[in-house]
Amino acid sequence: MKKVYVMFVALFSILLLTPFTVQTVVDFCSDSREPRLLSFDIFKDSFYAPFKRESSMTENAQKLKEAWRQARENVAAGAISKDESEGLSFAQNLEPVVGALSDLEAVVLAVNTYAQLDSSDDDVRLLRHADTLLNVLEDEPERFQELDSCLKLVTERLGNYSVLRALSSVKNYGAWKGSYLRAFEKTVEDENAVVLAIRPKYQLAVWNLFSDPGEKVVLGSDPSSESDSWLFYRQDVEFLVQPSPLDDRADKLDNPVKAIEVFRDQLKAKGVELLVVVVPGKPSIYPERLTGNDDVKPVMANGDYRGHGKMILDTLTALGFNTVDLYTPLWAAKADDERLGALYLNDDTHWTPRGAELAAREISTKVQQMVNANLVEIGPESMDYVASDSVADRMGDIGEMSGLNKFDVFKVQKVVGHVVSQQIVSERVIPRDSAAVDSSVADSASAAAQDSVAYDTSRIAFKDDFRKAKILILGDSFSRIYQTDSPVNAGWIAHFAKNMKRPVASIVSDGGASTLVREKLARKAGVLKGKKLLIWEFVERDLRFGAEGWKTVELN
Repeated sequence: MKKVYVMFVALFSILLLTPFTVQTVVDFCSDSREPRLLSFDIFKDSFYAPFKRESSMTENAQKLKEAWRQARENVAAGAISKDESEGLSFAQNLEPVVGALSDLEAVVLAVNTYAQLDSSDDDVRLLRHADTLLNVLEDEPERFQELDSCLKLVTERLGNYSVLRALSSVKNYGAWKGSYLRAFEKTVEDENAVVLAIRPKYQLAVWNLFSDPGEKVVLGSDPSSESDSWLFYRQDVEFLVQPSPLDDRADKLDNPVKAIEVFRDQLKAKGVELLVVVVPGKPSIYPERLTGNDDVKPVMANGDYRGHGKMILDTLTALGFNTVDLYTPLWAAKADDERLGALYLNDDTHWTPRGAELAAREISTKVQQMVNANLVEIGPESMDYVASDSVADRMGDIGEMSGLNKFDVFKVQKVVGHVVSQQIVSERVIPRDSAAVDSSVADSASAAAQDSVAYDTSRIAFKDDFRKAKILILGDSFSRIYQTDSPVNAGWIAHFAKNMKRPVASIVSDGGASTLVREKLARKAGVLKGKKLLIWEFVERDLRFGAEGWKTVELN
């Protein structure tokens, strides 16, 4: 072999191994007593982790078996009482069982450092069925025997050490699988010491030279201002330019319409009506800020909106689904942007408080129409809510994705949210002989003849009410923003409750409203008890890019 080839191979090998070598040295020199040794994860996951997982599964299955045995003995001995002062409450009795099952589920799911067991796996389905039965047992005690059989099957299946199962996990989820290698590669990119040291400076240099904000970000071109361009999430843009999820060219994708139809039918079987809310992505409402061309409009001459998200929403409506159209009102509301501010944040994927409150109005209007048409019965108005202004600083999530925020490239945006609180008015009787009688309320003669009544007003923070609410909301980060982060209780959920004057409950999964949030619901299926309406909110890009796709999730 020629010397030049040998030198080339040697140089290539050195360059290839340098990041791993540096990372190994950094790991060994870290303060941790047990260094991570990122570079050796592949070897650990191939020869050690599967067998360690088997031992942990066996141990946790035995703990679950013992916790359930103790819980059954408490029931048999009559140690369970509704009065906690006289004995264990039902929840207290099951608490060790819930904890043991949760620990076992965590071990089963984590096949190795970079792979999670598929949610369709039989073991996962069995564990989640047991979890559901535990959650509903207090309200449905007749399912005790079903739970007993289910937990017995769990402990029998997972309580015995299996070399074959360990080898199977290596075969199906190990380093020879592309999904594992991609996850490993991404972790090396994100956590490698060399990358962490060099990448920020490289990103800043690329930004300064080429105004390139990074692979996840698209820099907008605002025609009205050369110095105030917006940032767009690349997936939001790709959703608009790639084929529709219902297109024949996208046949490898899960069909969202079919998944939504299955979910609707599952809910109907439980007496719950479904309302679908598709949230437009920022480039669907502000294409001119993306392209710099005022002539780019998503509304056709006949008034119809063109775009994959709206077309799929129209398909659902035509098939008889209850839906909310946010595209048309958001597009129309842009006419007031100069006076009221934009509907979406500059450097963020999400809407401003103004956009969130507009969505709350549209959704509450649709729900009221459903009530008036006797499609759903959600009970009488029972709450009084008030809103007060609150200023919050927002550092955009797209800016964070770019990695440039640490250099203060993008500015913090101040927003004014309207925080919703529950208002409680209570009567207070003031005896007629009390000196506290307000002489301005009545003259002295009438005040002496009867007691007076004063009204005390207090406010308490808005919160989910799973017991009283007839309405359950499933959502993603568009349901979370302003609701559980600053300024808190100013999101569309709180304003929807305010408009409806009724309590609501919510389950939110950032980036996971297509499948993950339904899996959360499946594990807590007991929350559907007493619910009459489920509002399912998800952003349009999830129709193509939703985490875990659009799988069928069983509701027990």
